[in-house]
Amino acid sequence: LPGPRVPAHARRGAAGVGRDAYSPMVGARSVTSDATQDGAHYLLGHTDHELRRLDIQGDLYRDATLRAFRDAGIEPGMRVLDIGCGTGDVSRAVATVVGEAGSVLGIDRGERAVEAAREWARDQGLNNVDFAVSEIDEFHSTANFDAVVGRFILMHQPDPAQVLASVVRSLRAGGVVCMIESYMDALLSGPHSFPASPLYDEIVRWKSAVVAGAGSDLHAGGRLKQLFGAAGLPQPRARLEARLEGGADSPYYEYIAHSVRSMLPEAERQGLGGFTNADADTLERRLRDEVLASRGMLVAWPVVAAFCRTETAPATAP
Repeated sequence: LPGPRVPAHARRGAAGVGRDAYSPMVGARSVTSDATQDGAHYLLGHTDHELRRLDIQGDLYRDATLRAFRDAGIEPGMRVLDIGCGTGDVSRAVATVVGEAGSVLGIDRGERAVEAAREWARDQGLNNVDFAVSEIDEFHSTANFDAVVGRFILMHQPDPAQVLASVVRSLRAGGVVCMIESYMDALLSGPHSFPASPLYDEIVRWKSAVVAGAGSDLHAGGRLKQLFGAAGLPQPRARLEARLEGGADSPYYEYIAHSVRSMLPEAERQGLGGFTNADADTLERRLRDEVLASRGMLVAWPVVAAFCRTETAPATAP
């Protein structure tokens, strides 16, 4: 099962977040599927397996996310906008930082994901978190937010600097911008397992090929400082983090299996070979068995967090 080679450069494409009218705060058109009118699509879909993957992803990256929010200066009482919120993990995380005196609005194109986020908030009795179906660059608010946050969003945008500049317009002067992006290319160009895992190497190469072929940016985390500048923002502080996963109880094996399953339709659309549904059914077990047999560890997808405050008036879109 050869892993397809990844292009030397990571192409960007339209794989962002969606549209619907939520309230007068959201300027957006209604849609009934994950496809936009110009053919853009969300790479991973919104199946039950994908929603489960998003939940595990939230657990894996929650500590890094909370560190970034606190270091960025997000504080109790703030009003926060979470772009591309998915099932709401980032929104819930930042809600713990701003507390009951603050509020969070998460926006995403995926109606099923937003419904799942709302249901979780209702079940938990959270009154300071709300969600809306909206395209990111069509969102507008009559009230300024104190902070805008997002995780694994800009990598899927055809013009991430324009998207970032558009949401910054919803910030008050001196507001916080905190973006967290994957640095997938780091696993292609550097070691990703100790000792080397042949199966994980295959997975890394296949996933990277699918993501790059869909037009998303494998180097998004490494470009964050450039993107902030292109969006008219001050130079951000930034850092790179990666988890090391291993042992019998790591959730990473299940996360990887769901990731592969979610990407299969896109891989088929691109005409890529590699994994099948049958492979995905056993991938969690096989990867765990290989890591346990070698007493090894896997480097989870690295992330870069970048954050700054706007200096005066929010930037205008380039």
